[in-house]
Amino acid sequence: MKTFKFWTLEKQTILIEGRKEEIACYGGSNVSVEDARRAARKKAEKVQRKIAGEQQLFEDYQVEIREEVLKTVDDHAVITRNRYGAQVLNVERLMILDIDEPKAAGGLGGLFKKRDKRSRKAEIFDMIRKLATTKYGQYGFRIYETYRGARVIVLGRDFDPRDDATKKMMVEFNCDSLYALLCGKQDCYRARLTPKPSRIKVRGIKVKFPREGTDNQLEQWLAEYENASRNFSVCKLVEQIGASQSVPEVVRLHDELTGVGYPQRLA
Repeated sequence: MKTFKFWTLEKQTILIEGRKEEIACYGGSNVSVEDARRAARKKAEKVQRKIAGEQQLFEDYQVEIREEVLKTVDDHAVITRNRYGAQVLNVERLMILDIDEPKAAGGLGGLFKKRDKRSRKAEIFDMIRKLATTKYGQYGFRIYETYRGARVIVLGRDFDPRDDATKKMMVEFNCDSLYALLCGKQDCYRARLTPKPSRIKVRGIKVKFPREGTDNQLEQWLAEYENASRNFSVCKLVEQIGASQSVPEVVRLHDELTGVGYPQRLA
């Protein structure tokens, strides 16, 4: 997981098919702005080398999280603000699953299956319970209801988002495919902590980062957004099942900031 305190945008000239072209690269650093500039220039050099034929350069590239860091929880977890203004928990090895759809029945049997009378969310919860108590019974599973489906936090060991076994497990739980891809690219798991603006009837905004100077428009928007957010929760705890596992502090913080303990509308 790559998050940085200092960011800068550097423009560099590279050659594309013999023509000079200007590209812009962001560089990040936890040391200084000057160090961030060096990182940006190195990135531009890699782009030039890739164009020149070094095709493997970015195969294992870990995508930076170019978002403002609001809080460093510990050495493996930070809270950032995403592009539409919500707070997001980023954790390196605590598996968080985002599940919006129940798993479809495979093969021809699915074509002749009777229509399931359970709700879509009930199907998702039942699918999670079945896997959690059989194949993955050695782990603990905290199951949360979200606006669209379920969020699951898996306890019991560290999970590398780039490991093939982790990827297979995410597929088995029908984890959102775009979310799973992002986890691998950024080498971390993410969980939104505050509501989506559109779900609490707050006008949308695009949060640009890094910012130049004071953004009065953003500050005004944040006051409106945070005031409206108090009437909503992001998720509520359904149950913890599987093997008995203690709840880490980062999970307790997640529960507090998402409003798990409050019976409010989900957003």
